[in-house]
Amino acid sequence: MDWGTTNLRAYAVANDGSVIKHVENNQGLRNKPDNYADCLKAVIHGWIDDARPVNVLLSGMVGSPTGWQEVPHLPAPASASALAAEARLVTRISSCPIWILPGVKGTGISGMPDVLRGEETQFFGAQRLCAQTYSRQPDIWCFPGTHNKWIPNGENIDHFSTSMAGEFFELIRRHSLLAQSLEQRDSENQPAFLRGIETARKDGGLLHHLFSVRALQLTGAREKSDGLEYLSGIIIGHDIGAQLSQSDQHVGIVASPSLAHKYQVALEVLGHSSVAIESKAATISGALAINAHLLAASQQLGA
Repeated sequence: MDWGTTNLRAYAVANDGSVIKHVENNQGLRNKPDNYADCLKAVIHGWIDDARPVNVLLSGMVGSPTGWQEVPHLPAPASASALAAEARLVTRISSCPIWILPGVKGTGISGMPDVLRGEETQFFGAQRLCAQTYSRQPDIWCFPGTHNKWIPNGENIDHFSTSMAGEFFELIRRHSLLAQSLEQRDSENQPAFLRGIETARKDGGLLHHLFSVRALQLTGAREKSDGLEYLSGIIIGHDIGAQLSQSDQHVGIVASPSLAHKYQVALEVLGHSSVAIESKAATISGALAINAHLLAASQQLGA
C-alpha cells in the first residue's frame, strides 16, 4: 500500500507482481483517519485469508510523524535489505503482520539535508523493471509529483534531491497574481508547454520568467488559454535544468503515463533521453523486493 498525504493506493498482488485486486481512494493523511487500523481493515477486507497469512507493506507518509506511527528515516546509503530490516511491525490484522517501511534521509544536490518517503520503494522497483526490459539503465531517476524527487541510479540510494515543482505550480495557479492570466482548466496545449520550456532556457531566472505568464497575456502575445501549459513548461524546464548539470543524460521517469509523457517531451527538448516506468508497477515491484528480504529474515529467525 502506498499511503500518502492525499491518496491511498492498495494492491493485492501475486508473487509474479500481477495485480489481483486494487483500491484507490482519498483517505490520505490530509483526510486523517480516526483509526488507521480500522481504515486499513476496510480497504483489505476480503483480501486476506487466516490460513495463508501474508505481509502487508505500507510505504509513504503513513510512517511520518503525522501518520499512523513514525518510522524514522533510514540514513543514506540505503538498500532494499536495509529498508526491510528497519520496517516497523505496527499491528496484525487477522494473522497478517502489518509493516510500515521507513523513508530515507540524506543530502541533496546543494549539500543540504533532504528526505523522502514512498519513492524509496518505487526506486528499487523501477530499477528491477527497467533491467528486465531495457539494455540501457538511467543515469538518474525522476519521480514527478507534488514534491519531485531526483535519485541517481545505483545499487543503493546514496543521495537525492527534492524540488517542490508540483506544489509550486498549484500555488501559482490558484493563489498568485498570475492566476488572473490563466484559464483554470487543464487542457492539452503542447505548443504553449514547449514555449514555456524554451523560456526556462533564457536569461533572467525563474522569478523573472514567471512574470512573463502575466506580461505576455496582458500585451496580447499569449492567449489566456495558453497560460497553464506555458506555466507548466517554465517550472518543469527550470526543474530539469537545475537537476541535470551534464548534457545528454539518460533519465528514468516514474509516474503515471500522462505525467511521464510530459516530462519525456521536456527532456527531449532539453537534450536528454528518457525511459518511463509506470508508478503503480514500480511500487508493486519495489514492495515485492523488500518483502523478499522480510521473508528471508523471518525464515532465518524460524531456523
